[in-house]
Amino acid sequence: GNPAKHAQQSDFKKRKKNMNDCGISKLDLKRRNRMQILKVVREQGPISRVDISAILGITRAAVTIITNEMIDQHILEEVGEEPVNPSGEVRKGRRKILLDINETYKFAVGIYVDEKEVSIGLTTLNAAALDKQLIAHEGDMTPEKLVSLLDNILEKMLQNSCLSRENLLGIGVGIMPSAYEMMGLEEGTETCPVFPALQKALEDSLHLPIYINSAVMEFAMAGLHYNEIHAKAENQVFLYWDSGSYHAIPINGNTPLLAAAAGDAFIERLCVDPDGRAMEGYPRGSVRAELSAEAVADKIRPVFSEENTPALFAALNGDLSRLTPASLLTAAETDQPLQEIAAETVKKFCVMLQALHCLYAAEHVNLYGFGFTPEHLELIRKTAEEFAGEAFAQSILLCPIGDRYHFLSGCTYIIQAGFYQRGGLV
Repeated sequence: GNPAKHAQQSDFKKRKKNMNDCGISKLDLKRRNRMQILKVVREQGPISRVDISAILGITRAAVTIITNEMIDQHILEEVGEEPVNPSGEVRKGRRKILLDINETYKFAVGIYVDEKEVSIGLTTLNAAALDKQLIAHEGDMTPEKLVSLLDNILEKMLQNSCLSRENLLGIGVGIMPSAYEMMGLEEGTETCPVFPALQKALEDSLHLPIYINSAVMEFAMAGLHYNEIHAKAENQVFLYWDSGSYHAIPINGNTPLLAAAAGDAFIERLCVDPDGRAMEGYPRGSVRAELSAEAVADKIRPVFSEENTPALFAALNGDLSRLTPASLLTAAETDQPLQEIAAETVKKFCVMLQALHCLYAAEHVNLYGFGFTPEHLELIRKTAEEFAGEAFAQSILLCPIGDRYHFLSGCTYIIQAGFYQRGGLV
């Protein structure tokens, strides 16, 4: 043999081995391709293999191999032929076969925990609720108590739906910041908490994949269209009210922009009134100085009394520290001294929303935790439209997950993290 050729072949083998050791593995590549296909089907489906290939830039042969395997695994299903377009061109040959996700391939369990209650529910992969239960507690829900509670409730839910634990994708758990200490937070941050005791207790008892996160982050990930089968990915800002202040989590598709979310207190520094109040450490007229519960309460205090503002006084039991945006707007409907304050507050609130809308090129601003009613939303939109137009006004939405369905945040999280991001390789 040729020594130079032999050395060249040996070098190629070494480089190939290094690529296998250090580069992307076959399993990772397979997972990525499956994840991309699931994402397209989720957003565009029902959709044909040909159209998947065109969108992803993957060969038709590769798409066919992958999708056929996923059909055999009951992850995808063929749902019929492409409908005929009466006004379109008549195509020759067989019509395209459309694919969609099999929503009953696996089922998800979601758990929501705050300082007062636990919400538990069972859903399909499309987050359609099959069963739910709400349990109140006295602020003493420990990891051990939650495991004991869940073990009993879960069996009943599965029996009611004729399912077993083998049918479950896993369990998504959302903990509100107010319950962090109660549930044994040991490390991490507000937007990336770690609950090792709870994680271990659930895994040891249930022997299922467990995904735990901040409930606020999970609500944001649930997005605006959690109950739509084919929700299009979009930029949005999830704005929530907690302990009298504002927090914002920008979302790209279903993925939180963690770098921004980790510093979500930035919203307190946004200017909503250049001629507004000054506060040390904040720009003049900041959200903190103008829109926080404390700031609005300061404006109300001179007129706050059982005689002057009976509706608000009754709603707060005479305690102005319990003020919320919703309680102000409701009381202002009948308490005349509050009407000007409420109108001014709504205007500045809309300025804040528009700043977020522009800052993140958001298609929607999603409000959570404010207690706003549909009537409040209509008032906010009307004010927003006056100075920024109808398109912006209609981009303001209330979080669609109601109080009785808080568990859906956990379900959506486990479905996203445990199914879509894994390419269905559960």
